[in-house]
Amino acid sequence: MKNIIKKLTAIILCISLFGTTEVSACGGIKNAVNTITDFTERFISVFSGSQNDSADVDFTMEQGKIFKAKKYFSDSHASTVVKLNNGNLMSAFFAGTAEGDEDVRIWYSIYNGNEWSEPQQMYSEDPVAHWNPVLVNYGDYVRLYYKVGMEIPYWVTKYTDSFDNGETWTAPKELVPGDTSGGRGPVKNKVLITSDGTIIAPASSEQGSWRAFFDISTDGGSTWTKTDFIVAKDSRGNEVGMIQPTLWEDKDGNIHALFRTKAGRIYKTDSTDGGYTWCEAYPTELMNNNSGIDCVTTENGWVWLVYTPVGMKVRNRLILSVSKDNGETWQDVTTLEYSINLFAEYSYPAIIADGNNLYITYTYNRNTIKYAFIEFES
Repeated sequence: MKNIIKKLTAIILCISLFGTTEVSACGGIKNAVNTITDFTERFISVFSGSQNDSADVDFTMEQGKIFKAKKYFSDSHASTVVKLNNGNLMSAFFAGTAEGDEDVRIWYSIYNGNEWSEPQQMYSEDPVAHWNPVLVNYGDYVRLYYKVGMEIPYWVTKYTDSFDNGETWTAPKELVPGDTSGGRGPVKNKVLITSDGTIIAPASSEQGSWRAFFDISTDGGSTWTKTDFIVAKDSRGNEVGMIQPTLWEDKDGNIHALFRTKAGRIYKTDSTDGGYTWCEAYPTELMNNNSGIDCVTTENGWVWLVYTPVGMKVRNRLILSVSKDNGETWQDVTTLEYSINLFAEYSYPAIIADGNNLYITYTYNRNTIKYAFIEFES
């Protein structure tokens, strides 16, 4: 019924705008209707939320702030989360005066089961802005990837390791020494460690067009091989700008990825050869507001996605959805944040899973990082 209403609305608008149902200045009634329908759906999404069905999932949720808003810094953004070997959680994020300023550094906080520690700054000798930390537990140690650079197109990716659950860290190193491509390795979201031990990092470049790719390591992260850029086109044949993919592996060993885009929707691509080659990315029914997304799979095969179900450039809503059919269809589980204030920002989520527990962190109005702990019944 919702889709019928949208189509009828688009047809009425088309007749009002072009005075015809035969030919329009856009090249035909079909193109005009499709264009206006897409705009109508995006506009409605700002106020009505996702169009997904509600999932039949029982769960409990705890939410809170990792630190008091603006107590330590004016601006904080782009969090990541990982479970440590001692059972604690760690979240990292960048923070400082404002995104891109020279004083912005990577900070982290540890959750001991009762409370979050005061944020601590990661050691760095780089006198420029720091960006987009990504934490990964590799078993014997935890690795933190991050970007440095005053301009996004010329980021350099560095990493540092902790072998004692965040007590101490190794001296930072470049992930790919001498790289000037705008950053290698994970750009925002965690890497995928496949069933055969291959590491696939979801990557992207913003040098000129937004283009996504994947970095693959078969030697535990020592060396990396870059895939081709992922191709994506809209209905008119124009290239779709995509960055910051998020990955999962299905029960058959195929790899899938979803992308943040400039096209108003999340795009998807698939690989049947372990992530080395990918099909042309295609649009999903999931809205995207040109903001970060993240997903994770759980032991029962469900794929969980945190994103903003809005097709326009506002970030006033953040939801958790689940797919029980390997990403074919999605159902809403819960709204994590929503405000009628179009200037509110709930964005850049990170999600990990441990059994039937989901751990989520995200930006809250750029003045703190919030968390959501969810335990569900499968």
